[in-house]
Amino acid sequence: MDTDRFSKLPAVIASFVLLPVLLELLAWYIEGEEYDVARAATVVLVIVMLALISTVLGRIRARLPVLMVIALTSTAAVEVVLGFVAAFGPVLWRGGLPGELHGLITTGVSAFAFVTGVYLLIQYRRGLYLPYLEAGMGPLPTATKRRVIGESEILIRTLPDIGPSVEKALTSCVAMVDQEDLHFVAYFGDLRCCFYTDVLDDADLAHFFHDTDPEERRRIYLKAGNQLNWLTQRLNQQLRRLEGGVLIRTVLDVERGAMFFYWIDETRYLIGVTLDQRRVDVADDKMAKLVDTIRGHFTLPPINQRQRPARPQGHLRSIPGSERWPESGS
Repeated sequence: MDTDRFSKLPAVIASFVLLPVLLELLAWYIEGEEYDVARAATVVLVIVMLALISTVLGRIRARLPVLMVIALTSTAAVEVVLGFVAAFGPVLWRGGLPGELHGLITTGVSAFAFVTGVYLLIQYRRGLYLPYLEAGMGPLPTATKRRVIGESEILIRTLPDIGPSVEKALTSCVAMVDQEDLHFVAYFGDLRCCFYTDVLDDADLAHFFHDTDPEERRRIYLKAGNQLNWLTQRLNQQLRRLEGGVLIRTVLDVERGAMFFYWIDETRYLIGVTLDQRRVDVADDKMAKLVDTIRGHFTLPPINQRQRPARPQGHLRSIPGSERWPESGS
C-alpha cells in the first residue's frame, strides 16, 4: 500500500473531538454561563496528545505490535499501582484515590487491552503476527520506461534519484532479464526498492496469468521481498553461532516457478522470479552471476562462485519448444 493509512488519524481525531468542544464554547458565549477553562484546556491537551500518538504510529507502524505490548504492559503496571493506592492508601497513609478516577483508568486500560488482543488475533489468523510484513515499504519506483532487447520488451521502473552505482546495477539487471527464464528482478537498498525490471507484460507469458495480472504480481513480489528480508535477518540471528556467515541465498521453489532472495551486502539485496518451473536452475544461476556483478559495482568481491554439475538426462524426456507446458502461474 503506497499511501500511509495512519496519516489521516490526527485530522479524524481533531474533527470528532474538537467539534463538540467548539460547540460547547459557542454555547457558553451565547448563554453567558460560567465555563470551566481548566476542563477545556485538559480536553484540548488530550486531543493534542492523541493526534501526536497517531502521527508517531504512522511513522513506526512496522513495530506497532511491539509498541502495543509495551504500552499494554506499562498501563497494566500503572493500574497495579493505582489499585494498590485505592485499596491500601486509606489504611497505610490516610490517603486514597477518587473512585471516579480509578474507575475511568480501569475502563481505559481494559478497553486498550481488548482492542490490542483483537488486533493481534486478527493478524495471527491471517498468518501475519507482525504487521511489519504488511507495512508499506516507503516510496515505490514510479519512473517508468520500456526497452526492447531482442524479442523482449522490458519494463523498467526506478525511484527518481538513484546514484551511478545503482544505475550500473540497473543496467546489469536489464541485461539478465528475458522471457525465457528470469522474468522479474528487483533491487532493494536501504530498506526500499530502488528499481525493478521485468518482462511480465510479454505476450509469451500470458498463459502464466489467470487470477492475477502483471501489475498485481509486481506488488506481491515487492511485498514478498520485504518479508523475505525481514525473515532473513531473524534467521541470521539464530544461525550466528554456526559461524557460517550471513544467509546469502534463499530459493522459494514453488510448484510453478520460483522466487529467489540474494543478499548483496548489509543494506542491499535482490529479488528474482521465474514463472517457468523448467527454468528454475537457469534463473538461479543468472541471479548468482548478477549478484556478483552488482557487488563488483560497489567494489565488493564475489560471493556466489559455484559450479552446478550437469544433470543426467538419460531418463528424462525432452520437451520440444513448440509443446505447451502444462503448468502455469507462479
